[in-house]
Amino acid sequence: METDITGLEKSIGYSFHNRDLIVKALTHTSYSNEHSIKKDKAESNQRLEFLGDSVLSTVISTYLYKHFKDMNEGNMSKLRASVVCEASLAELAQKICLQEYLLLGRGEEISGGRNKPSIQADAFESLLAAIYLDGGFDCVARVLMEKLDMESFIKKHAMTYETADYKTKLQESVNTNFADIAYEICGVEGPAHDCTYHAKVVVSQKNSDKMNTAEGYGRSKKDAEQQAAKVMLNILGVI
Repeated sequence: METDITGLEKSIGYSFHNRDLIVKALTHTSYSNEHSIKKDKAESNQRLEFLGDSVLSTVISTYLYKHFKDMNEGNMSKLRASVVCEASLAELAQKICLQEYLLLGRGEEISGGRNKPSIQADAFESLLAAIYLDGGFDCVARVLMEKLDMESFIKKHAMTYETADYKTKLQESVNTNFADIAYEICGVEGPAHDCTYHAKVVVSQKNSDKMNTAEGYGRSKKDAEQQAAKVMLNILGVI
């Protein structure tokens, strides 16, 4: 199994010594399962994702500890959660066009898996784990802080993390005397251990046909509804 990762390495400013690590980081479970009976059986990125989650958390926690000296533990935890949430990691993945390099099974490819935030976020954490195993913690920190400008990303989230409950913000932004807000789970894709929920929120004017609709995706029903609310807030010009 061969994959050209030269463009990806250029985007992150890091060249891999062990090419097998980066290939594994890019391998989704759907691809691994599809090739499970072939000689070129591919291990999925699930174990790397587990490691990458911890590596990323350590990098962010270290930065917050050193640079947000007046912030207490509770607020540092909230800010870190905002920075490493699925939507944020998918945004970082898209910044380096990580979705273009993913190895997906045929069914996942057809269903639009390459553009699913959950798959992009998982692959991003797997990529960080691959860098960590290949070059060490400092290399991961350098990629995040220097190449991906994680410092600016953290500072942006520092201004909004306290209002990251988009459903509450939407409720507060809409005059419920004149409008109704309704959420609906439209569907769920993937196996139970790795599924993605599809949610829709509708803001409709009472006694009128006028309405706005937004959609969101997430690992849980709650996350999907939060992402739908965030999209709606953008539509309404609130954020």
